[in-house]
Amino acid sequence: MRTPLRWLVAALLIGLLGAGGWLLVGGLAARREVQRTRDVFEVLPNVAQRIQNFHRVRVDNGRKVWEVSAREAQYLESENVVTVDAPVLEVFFEDGRSVSLRGEGGKVFLEDRELRLVELGGDIRIQLGEYALHTDQVRYEVERGVIVAPGAVRIAGADFELLGERMEVHVADQRLALSAGVKTTLWPRS
Repeated sequence: MRTPLRWLVAALLIGLLGAGGWLLVGGLAARREVQRTRDVFEVLPNVAQRIQNFHRVRVDNGRKVWEVSAREAQYLESENVVTVDAPVLEVFFEDGRSVSLRGEGGKVFLEDRELRLVELGGDIRIQLGEYALHTDQVRYEVERGVIVAPGAVRIAGADFELLGERMEVHVADQRLALSAGVKTTLWPRS
């Protein structure tokens, strides 16, 4: 009776050792696969995250300062840049008014996960109260609090049209300046 029991115990030990070895080899293989995946991500220069309905807001003391949204965004973490499609940037004045910028595409630059600069391109439409501004390229420099359109700008109101180049809007002062080629057309009120 002792011999069959010994064979049974020996078979169980061999089975347990085999199962343990199988689990050990499987765990090592899984660790190697994880390490290979990490190595691949470290080698890739621009691993991007795609974001649908991108939205970012800055609030200071209960007041919105700016808001950025886009239909789609792609975040390049290594460069701290978000490439956006159909972006809308809204900058809020202290008196409650706001300026809204819309473009076909653009980039949002971050520094320590905070907004530093927004660049918009394409057919840019800017709404500032009852005035409509059109340009091809614009950027919002957060630190300076300035909206800059380096090229040609067309500003239209109910009874005038203004053409010029190199526009700067100082958000805090609510001051707009055109640097070159300024032409104004006034229409009489009817």
